[in-house]
Amino acid sequence: MPRPPTKAQAITNALAARIVEGDLDPGAWLPSERELAREYGADRSTVRRALRMLAEQGLVQLRHGAGAQVRTARRVRRAAADITRQVGGWRGFHVSARRDGRVPFTRTTVTEIEADERLAQRLDVPPRTRVLERARVQGVEGDPPIQLATTWVILDVVEQIPVLRQVDTGPGGIYSRLEEAGRRITFEESVTCRLPRTDEQSTLDIGPDRPVLTLWRRACDQDGRVVEVTHRVVVGDRHELVYRYGSGV
Repeated sequence: MPRPPTKAQAITNALAARIVEGDLDPGAWLPSERELAREYGADRSTVRRALRMLAEQGLVQLRHGAGAQVRTARRVRRAAADITRQVGGWRGFHVSARRDGRVPFTRTTVTEIEADERLAQRLDVPPRTRVLERARVQGVEGDPPIQLATTWVILDVVEQIPVLRQVDTGPGGIYSRLEEAGRRITFEESVTCRLPRTDEQSTLDIGPDRPVLTLWRRACDQDGRVVEVTHRVVVGDRHELVYRYGSGV
C-alpha cells in the first residue's frame, strides 16, 4: 500500500494545484511562511521544505528576503481542434503557439519500429507489424519543452505518401498529406494524467512530482481504418487544452 504524502508534500501538492489551476497567477507572490503555516496547520520549517519542492518543480522562484513568487512563463493555450485545419503552413501545436504570440520549435526523429502488443492494438494491426515512428519534442523559444509527441503510421500509407519519412513533411504536416491523398480523417482522443517517467523528466526538464497529461489520438479514414496513432506527454502547467463544441460550432 502506498504511503500517504508527508505534510510538506501535501502542502506542495495543494499549492501546485492552485498554481496550475490559475488561482495564483504568474508573477504573484505566495502568502508568507507564517501565513502558510497557519493555513495548513504546519510549522514554518515544514512550509520551507514545501516551498523548496515547489521551486524544484519549477513552479515558483524563491527570492531571499522576499518570499516565493510564481514563475512568469506563460502557458500555451492549445485548441484541441487545431489539428483539423491548416492555417498558413501549419497545423497542430504550431498553430496554437503562434496564435499565442510565441515562436514554436519542433525537434523530430524518424525511424521504423515493430509495434508492441499495446501499440498494435491501438493501430488495429498484428503485434510486431513494422510501422513508421515520428518522435517529436515541442515547445516555444525561451522556455523548456512543453510536450513529447510520438506518431506511428501504417507502412502502406507511408508507401503511398513517401514524404512521411522526411523530417519536414511539408505545409500542414501529416494530416494535410493524408487529405491530399484522398483520405478523410476522423479523430478520436483520450486524455489521462500521471507522474512522468525518468526519461520524460530529463527531456522535459521537470521533477518526478510534476504531473503530465497523456493523450492518445487515433486517426481513422473514411473506411474506418486506423491510419495513424499519436501519443502526447504534456507538462500540465505549461499547457492549457481547450475543447470547443456544441450546436452550431
